[in-house]
Amino acid sequence: MNLLALTHPDLVFINPPHRTPEALIRWLAEPLVRRKIISDEETFIQSVLQRESEGPTALGEALAVPHGKTESVQQAAFCLALFDDPISWPGLEGNEEVRMVFLLAIPPAEAGSTHMQLLKTLTSRLMEDRVREQLLTARSREEAMSALHAEGPQKQDDPPESTILIPVVLGSVATAAFLQAGLSWVCSMS
Repeated sequence: MNLLALTHPDLVFINPPHRTPEALIRWLAEPLVRRKIISDEETFIQSVLQRESEGPTALGEALAVPHGKTESVQQAAFCLALFDDPISWPGLEGNEEVRMVFLLAIPPAEAGSTHMQLLKTLTSRLMEDRVREQLLTARSREEAMSALHAEGPQKQDDPPESTILIPVVLGSVATAAFLQAGLSWVCSMS
């Protein structure tokens, strides 16, 4: 997934003035309205805050991904806030120190597709030390956008994204031989 297709330099902020989750969410919603990504700011904010109340969105690695899914979202997009000094964000084991906040705006029709693909792409991209370091040291919107654009190397063992692994049920002897040989059935979907 091309992350740059879902954001814009106007949606990237270095050291924004707000340092609490709710204040930051409210502040980041404004540029989404200005870019006509969301049509009703308060409805969107309430959907994000509702999601925040259901469970933490800090994911470790200095990352938080609050998100809202509502009819007021006209197109999938995200804002990015980067901090030099960590802010506190609710995580699974209490508050976490966060330096990257991605606020996702998702239309309900794309909740299972774009939303999941965006989360997968963000988390896998940010697992790369190089990309995370580029974002954390970005001093301009352009530097942050460049870091988001960086493509991670695909492992040779990984199938292309258009490939679906299909499990095969075999007899116990055949399954053992199959697993020992390290083979997998792959069906390519174009």
